[in-house]
Amino acid sequence: MKVIANGGASTKNVANNTLDAIYLGLNAPYIDGFKFKLYLTKDKEIITLSDDIVELYTKGLNEIDDYTLKDFLLFNVGSKVQKQQIVTLRQILYVFQNTNKYLILELADQKENNALFTDLVLNMVRSYSNSINIYLESENVEIVEYLKSTDNSYPIGIRVTENSKDNWYVDVDFYDINTTLLDDFNIRDKVKENKLIMIDQVNRMEVFDLIYAEYQDIFNYIYIITNQIANINSSEQIQNRSWNLTSVFISNLSYFYFSLCFN
Repeated sequence: MKVIANGGASTKNVANNTLDAIYLGLNAPYIDGFKFKLYLTKDKEIITLSDDIVELYTKGLNEIDDYTLKDFLLFNVGSKVQKQQIVTLRQILYVFQNTNKYLILELADQKENNALFTDLVLNMVRSYSNSINIYLESENVEIVEYLKSTDNSYPIGIRVTENSKDNWYVDVDFYDINTTLLDDFNIRDKVKENKLIMIDQVNRMEVFDLIYAEYQDIFNYIYIITNQIANINSSEQIQNRSWNLTSVFISNLSYFYFSLCFN
């Protein structure tokens, strides 16, 4: 089992999808990897944004590519106490070099710019791919099929949500599925085909414990993705997974120390 922090490790004063959240997470031994959702700006820069920032900018009327990188950099995504900026894919890749952490990149739907967007992501990723464990995915089938036809260097996955249940039947290397859909699909069938399963939105300890109890026999094939890494790290099952007591102590001590630094 791998634990993936969506957007990094956030705290009261550290927002997701910022450099502070990334550095905080990189120093936490209990975090195996990170997931970021990528968008294309008007000036063809690739950035990562949390869902609430996307909603704030688009408000159901605009698109992210109506704005430039500068427009986003002027916005404080942090708190009043600690100002923070959004980060670009280039920054993420630079920071993740030689970290041994998994990096899951989800490509958002860019409509008529999907091919251009995917090419830009691939070109940038290729320049760092030798030193980072990169996984690529999208909820958009067009992007997924384009990734599959263009590059076989990385595991390619598909996002499965309430709005895209049919994505479960697309042939890919891994499936990123919401916890709310676990009763709708038999993930063991995919595991029999040697597919990885990423269970997304595991944001409460009790949810993690239920998943652990149900699927511990196939946990080698499962990645847990959470927006609330502090909640999940509190789980007794995480602290017991494949680490000895010394490792658990170091993990908790590291989390306590970095929490103090950023709160």
